[in-house]
Amino acid sequence: MPRIARNQAMAEKTPQETLAEKVKAGKAVPLLSSGVDNDLILQGHQALVQEYAERIAYPWADQHDLAHIAQVRSVTHFPTDFFAMRKEYLDIIKSRLFNIAEDEGVPQELRDDAEAQFDEMDFTALAKALGYPHFDDVPDHPLLLLANLDLPIYLTTSYYTVLEAALTRTGKRPRTEFCRWHQRLESPPSGYTGDYQPTREEPLVYHLYGLDTYPESLVLTEDDSLEFLVAISRDMSRETDRIPKRVRQALSDSSLILLGYDLHSWEFRTLFWGLIKCRPPIKQENVSVQIAADDKEKPYLDTYLNEARFRVVWGDVHQYIRELYQLVGA
Repeated sequence: MPRIARNQAMAEKTPQETLAEKVKAGKAVPLLSSGVDNDLILQGHQALVQEYAERIAYPWADQHDLAHIAQVRSVTHFPTDFFAMRKEYLDIIKSRLFNIAEDEGVPQELRDDAEAQFDEMDFTALAKALGYPHFDDVPDHPLLLLANLDLPIYLTTSYYTVLEAALTRTGKRPRTEFCRWHQRLESPPSGYTGDYQPTREEPLVYHLYGLDTYPESLVLTEDDSLEFLVAISRDMSRETDRIPKRVRQALSDSSLILLGYDLHSWEFRTLFWGLIKCRPPIKQENVSVQIAADDKEKPYLDTYLNEARFRVVWGDVHQYIRELYQLVGA
């Protein structure tokens, strides 16, 4: 903000301008939904969920929530194998990406190399091998714009490290970490070690719902969501807290920017009740960017989020990121 001249009245700031100032100060935290990544790479989140339901012969046609579909699959086919059910889901989305690459004319050589290593690659590695995301084709790619906001902490419920790829593309050195929400996750190496503190140059990307490199880390089913909610609430702010102290602090003292969440989904509700609703009542600009709902439903959703001190923006997530980027002047 420029110097305020003598006798100059303070101009009234819009909520978006206030948020832009918080971004410039590094006091904002984006929370990126899995749906944003799926829309950018897998031709739509709902299309992915529909394909998953069809591949596993999900019996009910009127249910489109991923957590419920995965719950049914877990109970009916993998009641005693926590790992295999998640590996199956990851293989399905890897196959979807491969088919998309084939349809979009990705060179045969790249596809042959990727197919030869299909079993060994996680989704992120496969995407990279096939040339996704297409950063070169989209100069104002929303993930690149988000990365250029120069924030120290990014949170996501996506399982993939495409946001890290965007941050690396902009010259940063991101660290990746995921929530250790159950005891089976205590052994994988952590990106949050030693005296590391997130900075604009070396930001932290924290995957709340797990990482595709470790299938057992995925919060995928309804039961997972409940177990995750209990785990992150039980030891809040103690040494045994499942959420790192620096992430808790950022959630408490920064403006939150929710991007692309379906307010009816388990993905959102678990996040909202586990990490957002319990924040200290500090007055600050928070925003949730939502795809336009039914006009009859908007007042309910507006009120629901307003109670948690969120301003709802009805519109396209990608366009919102572009407008915020321009306002920040990154």
